[in-house]
Amino acid sequence: MIESKAPGRICFFGDHQDYLTLPVIAGTIDRFIRVKGEPNGKEYLQLKLIDFDSEIIINLNESMNNLKKGDYLRSSLRVLRRNGIVLNKGYNIEIKGDIPINAGLSSSSALTVAWLRFLTKVVVPNNKFKDEQYAKWAYESEVLEFNEAGGIMDQYTISIGGMLYINTLETTCKKLNVKLGGLIIGDSGIEKKTQEILTTLKDGALKAIKLVQKYNPNFKIHDAKKQDFYDFRKNLPFDLHPYFYAAIFNHKITQNALLEFENPNHDRNKIAKLINAHQEILDKKLNNTPNEMISMMNAAKVAGAKATKIVGSGGGGCFLAMTDSQNEEKVIDAILNAGAADAFSVNLV
Repeated sequence: MIESKAPGRICFFGDHQDYLTLPVIAGTIDRFIRVKGEPNGKEYLQLKLIDFDSEIIINLNESMNNLKKGDYLRSSLRVLRRNGIVLNKGYNIEIKGDIPINAGLSSSSALTVAWLRFLTKVVVPNNKFKDEQYAKWAYESEVLEFNEAGGIMDQYTISIGGMLYINTLETTCKKLNVKLGGLIIGDSGIEKKTQEILTTLKDGALKAIKLVQKYNPNFKIHDAKKQDFYDFRKNLPFDLHPYFYAAIFNHKITQNALLEFENPNHDRNKIAKLINAHQEILDKKLNNTPNEMISMMNAAKVAGAKATKIVGSGGGGCFLAMTDSQNEEKVIDAILNAGAADAFSVNLV
């Protein structure tokens, strides 16, 4: 029997920034996707998806040339094949987890990373691949194989683990020693359309940056200052202003958060204010927070939450509430009473 698992993640700062090669701050939580399997003596993989009450059969001889969008199980096999890691014996496998599905905590990347770890342990049990290698394979399997819109945040955070500052331009990570108190996840129960949202917001931001550079060739988003928005917005049609604003101001918020986190005595109240400022931009500029979720977040704050923020691509799914430990139960109850499908405390791991 071989088992592997990978955690979900929360993006604290830098939502909708990683695909612009701007930095993010994200951390892994104690919710997991687990993969467990044993040899079946067959030429196929029999996968039981416990949370979906469904089953998938993958023949080991499949060419896997034409995959359905989002078939990360097969795309991972294809990526490993290209790297000389070829599975040649069948397994009976169970996949299950306690991460809300398609809700902003990156259950899909957790599945991909856990699956890649399982497969490499089966094929090359004595090889110890670096965490960064799993991150690269997972990004390739999810994003590059299907030409999807996401960045590297999910795969790198989940593969490496802990609270990370990720420089997505240079593909480097820095571990952060962080104390945030009580963390609550509210699952709104509102279905979101991840790729549709990512594509819309990514296209808008890239168009805005490209147009500004057309008139100002020396402009670089990585070096942008707040004043640059006011100086250069005249080069943009009005509908692109919010994307340009979000790119610049969220980047500055992330930089300020890093400075605070690097202080051994970082101030949780300052972190909370930065999280709230980030959410304000996600809501007012990028319009990715439904009114029902705003009501849930407001209820959490009335109950004692210092900060709230939608997580993931937005448009539904989950949000974060940061509170003092003594208020956790009150905040959870308030979120549920406001109509959320679920609410629970999590820890950074």
